[in-house]
Amino acid sequence: MAAVRIALSVFVVGLLAGCAGSRQVTPPDGDQALLVSCDSGSQTIGDCYNKATGLCHGPYEVVDRSEGAQVNYSSTPYKSAGGAMPKRDIMIQCST
Repeated sequence: MAAVRIALSVFVVGLLAGCAGSRQVTPPDGDQALLVSCDSGSQTIGDCYNKATGLCHGPYEVVDRSEGAQVNYSSTPYKSAGGAMPKRDIMIQCST
């Protein structure tokens, strides 16, 4: 029964996180930072902030933020597959 609860918890956390992704980056100042991306059409910049809180397990500093659009290309070169897709990123450094 405990294994089922753990599996369900992991599943729910995955749903709440959506498609928000992150990766470690090095900004020009040389410090380590995380780039959090929320590029799904159903996600907002708020989802990026929520993901950042989870990654840092608390407070963090926003180093950079960008919102815009990217072209969704098809497998045929130079042909758009469906117009612009949202692109939302924040670069963060976890507070210690």
